Amino acid sequence: MRVFASSFFLLLTMACSSLLAQTGTLDEKDKAVVVFDLRIDDMRNSVIGKKLGMEEQLSGVASDDEPSPNEIDRVFGAMSLPQSMQEAMMAQFGEVKFDFFVKVYFNTEAAVDKLLAEIDSKSAETIEKNGKTFYEMPASGGVPAGLVVMQVIDSKTVELGTKKYLFHPDRKLLSDNLMSAAKGSPEAPIRMAMDFSGARGLVTELVEMGKQQAGGNGPAGVFIDLLNNVQDLSIMVGMNEKDLLTIKANGVDDEKAKELRSGVDAMLGTAKMAMQQFMPMVESTDPDAAKMMGTISKALKAKGTGREVLVEIPAPKGLGDYLGKQMESLPMLLQMGGQSGGGF
Repeated sequence: MRVFASSFFLLLTMACSSLLAQTGTLDEKDKAVVVFDLRIDDMRNSVIGKKLGMEEQLSGVASDDEPSPNEIDRVFGAMSLPQSMQEAMMAQFGEVKFDFFVKVYFNTEAAVDKLLAEIDSKSAETIEKNGKTFYEMPASGGVPAGLVVMQVIDSKTVELGTKKYLFHPDRKLLSDNLMSAAKGSPEAPIRMAMDFSGARGLVTELVEMGKQQAGGNGPAGVFIDLLNNVQDLSIMVGMNEKDLLTIKANGVDDEKAKELRSGVDAMLGTAKMAMQQFMPMVESTDPDAAKMMGTISKALKAKGTGREVLVEIPAPKGLGDYLGKQMESLPMLLQMGGQSGGGF
């Protein structure tokens, strides 16, 4: 396996094989609690994507016999999480306790042909299940052969994942909270959601670890502790100079949501004050950046009613042009850094 397949496995290198799928409904504890949706074609064709020259930047990344990033229109997937840190630590012994699937939508049939050639589908071991053909993926990095399978959905779509998810007959793999959070999130080229309640054991342990790292119950520790108030969280990133960032959370109940909203608002207020302190310096060196900072600063507030906590950051006017100019000047800045002995 080379660049293309490895790019997905690096995100999920700790994923392990699961038992063959059971009939009936998947147990709630085995359902996915994280979902992501990357609409690559929307990114490429967005205002900001075009200003950044995204298509040009992605061209030439892969060799001729590998699928190119520009041949991908969308990547959609989901995964479960370990129930505790103890289960997570078992990964080093090859006993990872989560599953995943990733569906890749290409815009050319040639991309699927290249992928099949990469895994040598003619000699790869195949599994027939529920009238479908699955290919056992060869070893890649830390993922042994056979732990992940791939299915060709149609001439331009493939799906990779663990056997428990890909073999399951009804494919109702998302937890109820995750399904609700995903459906309730606005359309955006980059979307992600997590069911905190569905991973409560792991979240609670991570919160306690974070509080210890932050020095206990000080301001940082108190904010970290608020993660226990979250039922589910959605993050949406826009690229059309309208909504830049939307963060939406639902509290476990109205009272916990109120505490969460107040805590988030306090944190954003601190960030706003910090930005205002730097504003005079930025205005003197980069007036355009200062205007954008002002737009973002004004939006730093938690909103919502009932169990909802909402933060919406609009895209500052002219953001695409500004980022495009920064990209144009990047090679010169890197060259200057190299000449002065800077850089990494």
